[in-house]
Amino acid sequence: MREEDATVQFEVSQEFKQVLLHCQGELHPQVIHWKIANIHKLVVTFDKPKIAYRETIRSSAESTYRHKKQSGGAGQFGEVFMRIEPWYHGMPDPIGLHLRATDEIDLEWGGKLVFLNCIVGGAIDARFLPSILKGVIEKMQNGPLTGSYVRDVRVSVYDGKMHPVDSNDISFKIAGLHAFRKAFTEAAPQLLEPVYEVEVFCPDDQVGAVMGDLQTQMSIVEGMEAEGHFQKIIARVSLSQMHQYSSSLRSLTQGRARFNMQFVEYAPVPYEVQKKLTEAYSKRTVDAD
Repeated sequence: MREEDATVQFEVSQEFKQVLLHCQGELHPQVIHWKIANIHKLVVTFDKPKIAYRETIRSSAESTYRHKKQSGGAGQFGEVFMRIEPWYHGMPDPIGLHLRATDEIDLEWGGKLVFLNCIVGGAIDARFLPSILKGVIEKMQNGPLTGSYVRDVRVSVYDGKMHPVDSNDISFKIAGLHAFRKAFTEAAPQLLEPVYEVEVFCPDDQVGAVMGDLQTQMSIVEGMEAEGHFQKIIARVSLSQMHQYSSSLRSLTQGRARFNMQFVEYAPVPYEVQKKLTEAYSKRTVDAD
């Protein structure tokens, strides 16, 4: 199909666990779907692309997790005491902890992870700290709320226990992962959604209809400017509301309007939406188990 039509782009998304189809307009994927079903005789399900949500926290929390496993011979043992806090630029050192080292990581999906070594008295050997960090990052790639990436968190490891024989890297990786997950769920977790600035260009006589439609998309209209014989309406809209907006705008204005959009920021989703998405993810996880 790529040989027949160079404008078709396929992408296997590791984040969404979906095959993404990039096309020109909304008729294009319908044509591709028809070809797959009728020419190649394959059954393929077309669904909406998932939204790149992010997860973070709004307060601090502490947790402890002990990983202990014995199955003959050397076992596994690792215990981690952890504090997590929302990270922001210029935040002070943690209160009540002895800071020994700081590891600041720019995450591939945006935001930061700041990992602090606050161990005193050799409670955990320094060679196990990278394993704890690895467990934290692994959980951040599959957040507790919806399985989305986690961002902007500071993690302080301040105590723990180890065993002279049974402690190893895998033990502390598992302990770090579960300690982070436990603390995250107790730190007022917040789901973030991508927000875009949308510019709609429409004739003067269509302004009222376009603005009314934007308000139904739960958008925030920020202003309006004259652009020749057109009016440019500027609004901020969450990406989840933009699916099929092209068809809606075309139908509303008889094809006389156009729009472009650009990513602006991640913003908190409303409580009701977060609850709905979290419950849906929990159900999928239980069904998978």
